[in-house]
Amino acid sequence: MLVDKVFVRVHLAIDQGKIVAIGQDDNDLPRGVREVDASGLKVIPGLIDTHAHFRDPGFTYKEDYETGTRAAAVGGVTMTVDMPNTDPVPNTLGRFLDHRANAASKAIVDFNHWASPTRIEQIPLIAGEGAAGFKFFMISHHYPYDNPDQFISISDPYRIYTTMEAIAATGLPCLVHPHNQEMWLKLTEEYIGANRTRPVDREEAYRAADNYVQNSAVATVLLLARSTGCDLRILHNNYLPILDFVRLMKSAGYRAVIEQNPWALFGKGMPDQVVHIDEIWNSLNDGTVDLIASDHAPHSTEELKKSREDAFNSVVSSLTVIEHMLALYLTEIHRGAPISFERIVELLSTNVAKHLGIYPRKGTIAVGSDADLALVDLDKEGVIDSNRIQSKCKNTPYDGWRLNGMPVATLVRGQFVMEAGEVVAEPGYGKFVHRRVA
Repeated sequence: MLVDKVFVRVHLAIDQGKIVAIGQDDNDLPRGVREVDASGLKVIPGLIDTHAHFRDPGFTYKEDYETGTRAAAVGGVTMTVDMPNTDPVPNTLGRFLDHRANAASKAIVDFNHWASPTRIEQIPLIAGEGAAGFKFFMISHHYPYDNPDQFISISDPYRIYTTMEAIAATGLPCLVHPHNQEMWLKLTEEYIGANRTRPVDREEAYRAADNYVQNSAVATVLLLARSTGCDLRILHNNYLPILDFVRLMKSAGYRAVIEQNPWALFGKGMPDQVVHIDEIWNSLNDGTVDLIASDHAPHSTEELKKSREDAFNSVVSSLTVIEHMLALYLTEIHRGAPISFERIVELLSTNVAKHLGIYPRKGTIAVGSDADLALVDLDKEGVIDSNRIQSKCKNTPYDGWRLNGMPVATLVRGQFVMEAGEVVAEPGYGKFVHRRVA
């Protein structure tokens, strides 16, 4: 079991969903209705994935709350926080409560939601109902819907400023997908005019001019977060240029939580990403990156086909990754990646719980904490088979990847939700984890 960043051999007693005792000798612990021998396994705090696109409601042909959280359970994830690009968008109190009720009827693991802050007057009302926080895109076109009431993007700096002021007053986090839309539109025009519309062309355009599309947007939100006191999290810090930039801004005293996603390291990006792979790994160790989240984002086969043909006007990449996120990192550690298992646990669980304001209830193994646990076999080998994954869309980019090390059981509040790769909990077992307003 992982305690204070060190694996030690101990026994756990769990009662009514909580860890009630930890002891070196099992004779000192009360006897249980069920006793589990985890010899040969590593027991870690369950992962908390705060960047999941479950598409429910509105786009459930791609994923829904049951299939998404089934995949989470198989991956050792005990809590999820989903993104607000649903239909309807959770940008009012009523919509947020409906979204929560829908999830409660289907979830296998515990959950919360990022709400959309596009209705400023609704921000304190949603916060009062225990939302994890708020998230918006900085993309100014009608993303991803045509109905103005459904927009989840804010690009105007003054509106970002006033929105951050309102969020800061609640004490909750504000997540931002950074993007300079004006620059992007010009680059899009240039690349389409040159008939360069493949996904690799789009990636190249996105990182043109020293990653200006992303870096200039990051500079904007860092400045506005400092002036408003907003608890900012910057998403998609997956390339070396943005990592260098946020490291520099952090060293200058600008504060933000920096999130990285698995696709920074596993099979996505431009060719020069491989050249800088060690530096991207190092960003997980040196304090540049504060936490990891999956960016689980399933899309249909038809949508992927359109994106391959016209990557600028049909922008999707099916990242069905939540089920294998931990196993991908464990496999690379087995191969000699410059990071420890303990640090990965921090980035996937402990640090996440702290940013959500739910630590030490979750994100640690301690007396009084929820018994959210992943039992990991570091020697277990397997192959990702897209036909057998839990997600509704089976087109994972990791089909056929060999794994070495994976979770073999997952407990949420002391109950097994996954054993031996099989989901054993019923929809509705997962509970909403209320975040208190500061």
